[in-house]
Amino acid sequence: VTALYLRGLGLSFTAAFHSLEQQISGLYGERGIAPAEKTLERQAALLPTWRERLLKRPMLFWFTGASEPTLLRAARLGRLAGAALMVGVLPLPALLAASAIYLSFLGVGRDFLGYQWDALLVEMGLHGLLLAPPGLTLARTREPSTLARLAHRLLLLRLDFGSGIAKLQSGDPSWRDGSALATHHETTPLPTPLGWYAHQLPPALHRASTRAALGLELVAPFLAFGPRRVRTLGFGLLNGLQLGIAATGNYGFFNLASSVLSLWALDDAQLGRRTPPTNAPRPRSDARELLANVAAVPLV
Repeated sequence: VTALYLRGLGLSFTAAFHSLEQQISGLYGERGIAPAEKTLERQAALLPTWRERLLKRPMLFWFTGASEPTLLRAARLGRLAGAALMVGVLPLPALLAASAIYLSFLGVGRDFLGYQWDALLVEMGLHGLLLAPPGLTLARTREPSTLARLAHRLLLLRLDFGSGIAKLQSGDPSWRDGSALATHHETTPLPTPLGWYAHQLPPALHRASTRAALGLELVAPFLAFGPRRVRTLGFGLLNGLQLGIAATGNYGFFNLASSVLSLWALDDAQLGRRTPPTNAPRPRSDARELLANVAAVPLV
């Protein structure tokens, strides 16, 4: 699971940086909607000391500036780091670089990088640092510590259960009466051709699918903490939901990252038939297990 998760995380970073690179000039360049250099100047005025800057708004752009060429180079470097992680080359440095660069973009991204999936990607990168081996490849991957595994499952719980709770707490009656998807397919970001057909479904099917989606978000994440068969069911339900969302609207890398995170509902034995024994993660020593758990405590 660890190696597959890290490769999937690398793919998510690669997709995110590729998408971001195409938008830098229009969003954050000198003639962009929200020029990053001006954002950096305003933040520097509000955070006059280096201690405040690094604690409240940690980003590499404090040191490099945030000109358009700098942002473009950063996005390309981030994409390269994501690709290296995806193919299993220098996993720890690659993950550290990709996470630090994307976190830096969040520092100047304002509303355009203030979505759920942007924070999710950075958090997954932070969690992944508990897993990435320091060697040249993923061949030296070790079994995750107990708390590292728990931290990832709790992040999965917070993502999906939190999404369901947010809908109920929003005060929007359409989620409670089941009519939300009657307008969702029409207003979702960049609806797909299938989204148009989904919008034409009868009201009864919209109500049923609304309640099913809400029920999956509120219940399925807890299955990741159950016995093996229950966790397999939870993995299937969560990925079915993500496939349905992706089929009707374009949320960029969000569905991919969510599916990658759901891998933590599984364990190595469930993937054993597809994983050669020579690539099986090595067990940790007692000392490594202790250190890994200590590092995971803040995330849990």
